[in-house]
Amino acid sequence: MRAAGPDAVTLELAGERSELWLDAGRGTAGAYFLTRDERRAIPVAEETGGPSHQALLLRAGPATVALRLWGVAPSLTLAVGGEPLASLGAGPSAWPPPPAAPEREWTALDAARVATAMAEPSPARALLAACPGLGPTLARALAEGRVSWPELRGLLADPRPTLVAPGPLASLHDADLQEAGALSLLPAALPGLDGTQLHPASWREAAATFLARRRRGILFRSRLAATIEGMRRDARRLRALEAHLARDLEDLPPAEPLRRQAEALLASPGTGTAGENEVEVSDPYDPGARVRVRIDTRLSLPANADRLFDKARRLERARRQVQDRLAETRDALAAAQASEARALSARDLDDLAGSAGSRPPARAEAAGRGPRHYLTGGGLSVLVGRGARENHRLTFAVAAPDDFWLHARDVPGAHVILRDPEGRARPDDLREAAELAAFFSEARTQAQIDVHVARRKHVRAARGGHGRVRIAHSDTLRVAPRDPEKRLRRRL
Repeated sequence: MRAAGPDAVTLELAGERSELWLDAGRGTAGAYFLTRDERRAIPVAEETGGPSHQALLLRAGPATVALRLWGVAPSLTLAVGGEPLASLGAGPSAWPPPPAAPEREWTALDAARVATAMAEPSPARALLAACPGLGPTLARALAEGRVSWPELRGLLADPRPTLVAPGPLASLHDADLQEAGALSLLPAALPGLDGTQLHPASWREAAATFLARRRRGILFRSRLAATIEGMRRDARRLRALEAHLARDLEDLPPAEPLRRQAEALLASPGTGTAGENEVEVSDPYDPGARVRVRIDTRLSLPANADRLFDKARRLERARRQVQDRLAETRDALAAAQASEARALSARDLDDLAGSAGSRPPARAEAAGRGPRHYLTGGGLSVLVGRGARENHRLTFAVAAPDDFWLHARDVPGAHVILRDPEGRARPDDLREAAELAAFFSEARTQAQIDVHVARRKHVRAARGGHGRVRIAHSDTLRVAPRDPEKRLRRRL
């Protein structure tokens, strides 16, 4: 079992190149039978947080599968006849599930209850309360009179996979599918629905298409919001910095009067009386004028002139520095505003990533959420944990049993997972992952570090808090810590 973001898990099916995707997300909840290629095409938001509790129940005859997602750790239980037989996952037990409510299934919904719901001020909401399985699209069609309850019962008795989209799928962008209800998967074609009704060849194909496109829309919406929030936060910071620098520049005294006073002292070296802290000398730029200059009586007039020249130079240097910082800040502000404009015009996830340059989503990066994700030279994914709690989640909720687990030996550091879904990891991939484990450890300043290398199935959680483990079997690689930036490709 692997986590697929904060609200779903996937299960590999033995002997097949297929996976079962169990989804507890709002608007996508359900079980999906996917090919490996279909699963890889679904974008996953790598978040450590998420809702505190979501649940998905699958009932088939006497068998029940209960999935619960408790923030950072999933738990799945299989039960038959009400008795749990087996559980997976590192989270708290998924058993017992909420009690069944057969009276809320569509097969138990009769005309009288439909009529009662239709008499409510919000009939669509009342219909959903009476039968959640209808879903918002069917409940709204029934409430608006686009289909009668007898007609809908007949359609549900002989279901046909139907996708309702704003237009042909090939012409749609991620931005077109970001709103809830933009794409619907229905068990029947209904008259009068807005949008284009599509009829895939099978339920499996319809569900896989719905999940992939809806997930992309959801991720586009959340990533756009996070990106815009980060850019606007940066813009506010830059505007405040611009105002502070402008005030600093305005408050800096001019250097020219100090330089003029110093030259006046040099031009009148015999002027002044010992013990006086101020002298009056001739202005070298206006012979008829006099200049009053404060001096340090412990120093000679030439030495006082040197001090004034030095202070003038410091003021000029400070003015140039503030002016340079002000120019850089204004350039950065203009760039941030241009990036925000590009993000607002983005239509797909790829466009959104391009609008932000190489910067990852602002919320995830600023808060340090989600593992770092790199690609080895061989194209394998390497995930690097951030902190003890995420190390625990990465190792025991995300990594597959045959993935490689790496950690700097005998020192605190990040858990590193090298994905090895088909046994393709080469020695070079392991070395690059070990260099990451060495770099993201407290021993990164050493020339060489020993790194544990083990299959994830040989690693067990140990008492004493998140991130502590026991290793049944491991090898050791001695590598030099290497910074991955500008060396390994990074994935968002």
